[in-house]
Amino acid sequence: MTDWLLNYPASDFAAGKLAFALSFGPWLLLAAIALAAFLFGISLWTRREHLSSGKTWTLWVLQSLVAALLLTMIWRPTLIVEAISAGENTVAVLLDSSASMQVELDNISRFDRAKDTLINTLNPELSENFTLKTGSFSDALIWSDDYTNTTAEGQRSNLSNTLLEVLEQARIDPLTAVVVATDGSDNSNAVSNEFWDQLASYNVPVHTIGVGETLLANDTEVISVDVPAEATPGSIQTARVSVRHGDQDSLRVKVYSGANIIAIEDKPLSGKPGQTTVEIDIDASQAGIQELRFEAEGTTADISPANNSRKRLLQVAESNRRILYFEGEPRWEYKFIRRAVNNAPGISLVTILRTTPNKFYRQGIDSAEQHANGFPTSRAELYPYDAVIIGNVESISLTGEQQQLLHDYVSKRGGSLVMMAGDRALSDGGWQNSPVASALPVELDTTSQPTFARLHAKASLAVAGSLSPITRFDNQATSNELQWSELPELADIQKTGAVKPGANVLLNASVGGEQIPLLTHQRYGAGNSYLLATSGTWRWQMQMPFEDQRHETFWRQLLTSVAAGAPQQVQSKTDRQIYNDESQITLSTRLFNEEFDPLTNGIVEAVLTAPDGSQSSTLLKASAEEAGVYSASANADQTGSWQIDIIAKQPDGTQISTKTHWIHREDGTAEQYALAQNDTLLQRISATTNGRYISLTGSSAGANEIVETLRTSRSGIVREQSLPLWNAPLFFLLLIGLKLLEWALRLFWGRL
Repeated sequence: MTDWLLNYPASDFAAGKLAFALSFGPWLLLAAIALAAFLFGISLWTRREHLSSGKTWTLWVLQSLVAALLLTMIWRPTLIVEAISAGENTVAVLLDSSASMQVELDNISRFDRAKDTLINTLNPELSENFTLKTGSFSDALIWSDDYTNTTAEGQRSNLSNTLLEVLEQARIDPLTAVVVATDGSDNSNAVSNEFWDQLASYNVPVHTIGVGETLLANDTEVISVDVPAEATPGSIQTARVSVRHGDQDSLRVKVYSGANIIAIEDKPLSGKPGQTTVEIDIDASQAGIQELRFEAEGTTADISPANNSRKRLLQVAESNRRILYFEGEPRWEYKFIRRAVNNAPGISLVTILRTTPNKFYRQGIDSAEQHANGFPTSRAELYPYDAVIIGNVESISLTGEQQQLLHDYVSKRGGSLVMMAGDRALSDGGWQNSPVASALPVELDTTSQPTFARLHAKASLAVAGSLSPITRFDNQATSNELQWSELPELADIQKTGAVKPGANVLLNASVGGEQIPLLTHQRYGAGNSYLLATSGTWRWQMQMPFEDQRHETFWRQLLTSVAAGAPQQVQSKTDRQIYNDESQITLSTRLFNEEFDPLTNGIVEAVLTAPDGSQSSTLLKASAEEAGVYSASANADQTGSWQIDIIAKQPDGTQISTKTHWIHREDGTAEQYALAQNDTLLQRISATTNGRYISLTGSSAGANEIVETLRTSRSGIVREQSLPLWNAPLFFLLLIGLKLLEWALRLFWGRL
């Protein structure tokens, strides 16, 4: 309305200033208006006998206003603004040509709608005032004079880096603004805090035209799959699969290993579009690499079945995790733990059983000299283990140095500690006065009263335990809880103090109506600590049929889980596990010596084995910022699974260890995911750069808003302009309105 009444938009008035073209100035205008009002007043005064006082004043006001308007128009009011100088400013106009722009709405693709808007609406309007620099982008930016031969076939969207590339050119060639028509897809993994800082630093507005629907009701998509990349043999790994779905009543997720289905999970839905996370247990029973495919069943109306699945690699280690078990006396629990994990895949159990104060019976050792004097006394002896179990042992059995070593093993090395109950364990063994007490997940009783009792106790799942792989006998929650309730009572129980903040209770024990934490866990420093407040789980085997494996399953899952969390001497990773339409990978390795101090002068080589069996190698360079970290980039140019062997050596060339890592390369898949318009990203881009975002839906009318924004923008080369206002329709409407009102009043009064 402002544009029509005053000839110009409100933004011009907000940014400009008013003036008069006539050089006489505003004071003379006010004097002329006052003189005209005075003369009208005298004229009406001479005819006051024919009009009442009220009518006289009304006519005087109306006639004075008409005179004021006419005199103002004679003085020629103008609006002085700084406006973009035609032909002296450049605007970059970019069109997204990636494959995701092929998605159709009402039988018109996003690409065709955006292309039509730029060619027929935006560019012709902008070219009247700006020099246009047009281009298209997918993985790379291509400048062109027009979009006639441009097609949406790019296999990647690199919006973030494209914008930075265009804005960088503005440092040489002045750029007024950037206009980009896109669905907001960006699978370059380059959107970070650094990107936003760079974007804002150029001080060039980026106007975004969002194309496509922000919610796709008819698209089932596996958004993400969260599953560990590595596992120990025999462990159960829980995968969290996030799925975006339509208004269906149920969702089925299947897991394939090669061509075989290894897991299926059905989940009821509310019948409304949304996002749902499904948890599925994966049996990591066989050592080696498993190529897993997680697939969500779509509907018949699914617009893109290609995004219904995602691949992940699960590497089941072929080497065993080493666990040290130090027990103070021969007891049933010791015997049954060893029997439970005997020949268990992924576990190598070394036990030190004290038979007399100075004699130890050792099993699973590497040599006759190993641990001949009992518990380790140095980091070199203790740190190679991934987990340590302390049984019925009083704290004074270890020296102060050994107790501190055990504490540091958890907090600094990152190992896992399991403390078990006994009449000489925990509080009854004086551990509350040991440095180890601070690492435990519960407070130890400080009174002199015994805390260990030969009382029968019934184990039950706690809330955290229902979600933990340690305490899972069955994937179905109801069946799992039932199987726990069927177990015989424990042979004994040991009371502890309060559970520490941040600790999780996995199992409870019921004793005479009282609930006591039975199995508790917490993160401590770099490692983990567990406390099992009983030494009587052997009854789960002795009082159950021989073929019942729940006792064995519990101990295998417990020891597998506690050992799996410990870091290794050589830790390797890549920036991603699955590379979609991208061949450049970043390798990173963290290297420790035998005492788990960062090794800064090691030699790290990566040997890459391609899917066709060909090999290449590269040396990783030590980081100057983080001790013990080595990194390098490599090119994985073939599709399929790549094996990466990290070979770590001492400075003298002595090999420390070899670590195998796997990645998977795919082509033609990146643009199949996240098909909804990413309006959140586009709005933030515009907000960060003081630009404007519009959503291009059924018509291209919204593009005119950007044209007007650019025309009135103060970014770029501007010139001061005087815009005439005297001929604005508002003035003429007011003149006509005032005279019609005066005529109507005179007609009503009968005094024409």
